Amino acid sequence: MNKHSQMEKTGTFTYTIDAYLSDFRGKATLPMLGGFMLQAATQHAEERGFGYSSMISKQRVWVLTRMNIQLSEYPSNDTQIKLHTWVSDLNKLFTERCFAFEDQNGNYFGYARSLWASIDLQTRRPTNVLELEGLSDFRTDKECPIESAGKLPLSKDAGHITDFTVKYSDIDINKHLNSMKYIEHFVDIFPLELYQQKEIKGFEINYITEGKYGSELGIFEKEISEGVYMLEMRDNDRTICSAKVTWQ
Repeated sequence: MNKHSQMEKTGTFTYTIDAYLSDFRGKATLPMLGGFMLQAATQHAEERGFGYSSMISKQRVWVLTRMNIQLSEYPSNDTQIKLHTWVSDLNKLFTERCFAFEDQNGNYFGYARSLWASIDLQTRRPTNVLELEGLSDFRTDKECPIESAGKLPLSKDAGHITDFTVKYSDIDINKHLNSMKYIEHFVDIFPLELYQQKEIKGFEINYITEGKYGSELGIFEKEISEGVYMLEMRDNDRTICSAKVTWQ
């Protein structure tokens, strides 16, 4: 038995809600919590032998494809949270990773499910997740009380809200739009008054294709019921990302 397979299946990581990153209400933002999720996923995978360094040695890389985040509240600045993460499912094309958010009083205030693909660095084509030795050892039936991240329907009649150009601070190591930057640009379209009255309690996102450096992207919106919005990010006529935002 190697040192990786002796590790706990669930990883638990502690983060501080930094005041300088909090919003005007003195609370964590959705992109901040999403960033913690990516950090936890990266560290959990790295410690167990299927992280970035192991994948790069096989000329592969993990790509986030879908995410469903459901939150009952947002933690205040200068507080600590625990983020638990585990692998809940895997097949040839995807692995599903769950998250549970716990505040410093031991109360759970949110859950998330995410879907990841493994792609070949050269061809950018999907590779067989089941070929990753040891990954299936960490799959667990630990409960996550929200639905898996599903496919979001695209809307032909969404209204055009704004445009932005993908710049230096938007991009990741591949010179593509950073996965949290999609979320930042989406949550920025809502007026400040809405954040004073309500909170985003549900956020689902589908990453369809990559936003490239220098490209001009449009954001489109359609309110499908009270407080529920479908959003799309488009490069000309091609949708590169879609999201569903639920305010309460």
